[in-house]
Amino acid sequence: MKQLHMKGRILQLINDQLDAGLWDWQVSNILEREYAISGSYWRGTTRVTLTDLYSSGIIESVEEQLDEQGYFGLGKVLFKFRLSDFGRQRMRDTALI
Repeated sequence: MKQLHMKGRILQLINDQLDAGLWDWQVSNILEREYAISGSYWRGTTRVTLTDLYSSGIIESVEEQLDEQGYFGLGKVLFKFRLSDFGRQRMRDTALI
């Protein structure tokens, strides 16, 4: 069976958490496992995709903290995202939910 494109899968993962949200590093870890990818390139790609979804209003940040564990680099800002109402509607429109 063909895998869903990563952007769609990211939205599904965030949607599955409802209003609790999901940290960017958690999204990255799940994608690395599910798509059999690894490394800084893919972690960066995940963050860029999340930034794109955030800037288009599909997801919203509900919490931020400094990366003290080194998921993306010590001192960088980590974001916890949830789906916006607009994002949920767009997912319905594109049959992702």
